[in-house]
Amino acid sequence: MEGLDKRLRAYGRSTIPKPDESKIKDTIVTARKIFYESAEKSAVSYFDFLYDQTRYVRKRWWGLQLLLLFLTGWFAQAVKDVQMIQPMLGISASLFVIMVIPEFWKNRSSKAMEVEGAAYFSIRQIYSARLLVFSMVDGLFLAFFTVALSMTGRVIIGEMIVHFFLPMIVTCCICFRCLYSRYAASEYMACFLALLWTGVWMQIISDEKIYRAVAAPVWLGICGMAALYLTYIVSRLLREEWAEGCRLG
Repeated sequence: MEGLDKRLRAYGRSTIPKPDESKIKDTIVTARKIFYESAEKSAVSYFDFLYDQTRYVRKRWWGLQLLLLFLTGWFAQAVKDVQMIQPMLGISASLFVIMVIPEFWKNRSSKAMEVEGAAYFSIRQIYSARLLVFSMVDGLFLAFFTVALSMTGRVIIGEMIVHFFLPMIVTCCICFRCLYSRYAASEYMACFLALLWTGVWMQIISDEKIYRAVAAPVWLGICGMAALYLTYIVSRLLREEWAEGCRLG
């Protein structure tokens, strides 16, 4: 028996395997066929898939977002100088978006792009579901926050659009643009650029000459253009991630 083991080891060391490329391709095609047939038998509905993605989101970020909005509302009520509310809204808007960054970057930070690229659901589907989940939950948070803050009389809807939603949308543009960028893909770089934008925004609204020179309809137009650009950024993100998933898969 020992002699047979020695002969087998010697044969293994002396033999150079010559894989047949056509056979390997046939094996890959067969494996894919079996995989998809098995997946179709236990197909998951879109709502189930969306619910599963919701379960994967770390809920502490939503809790921190709620806490941030609560503290912002409390500050708006407690501060005596109404002019102090405006910069606070801008800072809160940027922080509100920055808290979303870890959830969208965890695919890259955990180096799971290769794994998800070979999964049944594409990276594009995963990002689409994650975007939908966050847009629904954060939209609900912001709707209640806007209504509650406007009911206090300290901030009107027009001021909310300019001082909160405009910096928030621009911060979203920065973060999602960094997400598919080859040069600034780091989540720390996204946070840095978002904070840098916050500083620039603070300088703009603190300068009365600049702020008063822009009429309210112009501010609303700028906000609308930022929203359109954000739509373009998100659509491009999904295309880029889909292409990346095809490359990896």
